[in-house]
Amino acid sequence: MVLEIIINIIVIAAIFLLSAVPLYFAVKFLGGKTTLIKAAIVNFIGGIIISVFQSYRAFWGSIIAFVLLVWVYHEVFRLKWWKAFLVWLVQALIVILIYVIVGFILGLLGLGLLFFWLA
Repeated sequence: MVLEIIINIIVIAAIFLLSAVPLYFAVKFLGGKTTLIKAAIVNFIGGIIISVFQSYRAFWGSIIAFVLLVWVYHEVFRLKWWKAFLVWLVQALIVILIYVIVGFILGLLGLGLLFFWLA
């Protein structure tokens, strides 16, 4: 029981850290100062901001959440406004790139399994 709880905490912490990697690389790429833990905390705060404002109003809440998220990047990472916007954009591009790479790898694995199954 205790071991299960410890493993769950470790898995959740690992997920938070992995989800912060695109933000960490985007900030580093644009010359900001951050650590992986700081990026994970900002990611968590950003998730809360987006959830709260999008649940309030779908369209306007999304715009407000976006502006607040860029403001958080601006303040926490000590970036200029345009660099904070670019961090948001580069982070999204990194996430898309990761999805494409993982999808390609999983597709190749699926094809390999299909050919193995048919043989």
